[in-house]
Amino acid sequence: MPKLVYQNFYRELRRDIETGYKTGDRYLRVREIAGKFNVSLQIAQKAVSQLSSEGVIAAKPRAGIVVQNTGTAPSGLKGKKILVLSYKQDYHFYASFLDGIRQNCGLYGVDVEFKMNTFKETDSLGFGEYLLSLNADGIITLSFVNSALPFYYALREGQDIVADIILDSLPVLPAVQTDNYRHSYEAACILSKRNCRRYFVLGYYPQNNRRYRGFYDGIQKTWQGSFRPEVTYIQLSKMNVLGEVIRIIHNYSDTAGFFISDYSANYFFGMLCIQERIQPKTVLVYDADDSYFSLPGLEPVRSIAPSFKELGRQLSGVLIRKWKTGAYPEPLQRKI
Repeated sequence: MPKLVYQNFYRELRRDIETGYKTGDRYLRVREIAGKFNVSLQIAQKAVSQLSSEGVIAAKPRAGIVVQNTGTAPSGLKGKKILVLSYKQDYHFYASFLDGIRQNCGLYGVDVEFKMNTFKETDSLGFGEYLLSLNADGIITLSFVNSALPFYYALREGQDIVADIILDSLPVLPAVQTDNYRHSYEAACILSKRNCRRYFVLGYYPQNNRRYRGFYDGIQKTWQGSFRPEVTYIQLSKMNVLGEVIRIIHNYSDTAGFFISDYSANYFFGMLCIQERIQPKTVLVYDADDSYFSLPGLEPVRSIAPSFKELGRQLSGVLIRKWKTGAYPEPLQRKI
């Protein structure tokens, strides 16, 4: 049996023991294990020997296989490992995710490891094989958008995966994602109460994104009279945009509403306010590390979406629920 296939079988066998049995219970015999998981007697015996050496079970000549230590941590999850795999190489992005994941996993004795992705062809079947080779009980993927094929392959092979982005082409992938349109719409409703005459949305993504669309629709819905304030999107990833943003801050800091639509733009905008020594009166950020975003020179401003830390707690909660009950929580793909 190839190594990857054995690892999958071993994980499924251990999961079956830890989620369905308690310390002192008698487990299946080797022949029954081979039949249940459709493997050879030799492979079943190899896994039993490995679990015995790890103290999960005790194989006794007359008593058979006895479960030994699933009660050493809440829900028998102690020793399981979650690997957090990030596609985006930005500390501000993944650090808060990790905080939330580690806080939640610490309650159950689940180990957490972080890894920056270095595999180039993340849309290939080879990436699916790479995911299996990571030897983790569960994987949380961050910011992967074109990996439906390898994710499906890894899921089919028994690897538990949860993503922070819903892939419409892969409805069987468990995912928890913030509702970009809804939260941005709510941001527009909040800022519209300040009666600004203009609104600026700053972000690094192209203008055709759900955060800008939600904000724009919210402003149009709120202002239903003869006057409709102008909404301008500033794409920060374009060339020579710095001068335009500086001009806007100087000209409109007291009269306009600023919606900072992604976490990277938070730091850009905050540092620019420090540099220009200007404090805009009306600022709302989409996502930040906590409920309020603070940077020297920029007063704490409200964050409208759930924090990355909260999303990390929910992502890890999906895997923990799967291990405790044997099934992913429904619906498989949720927006919060």
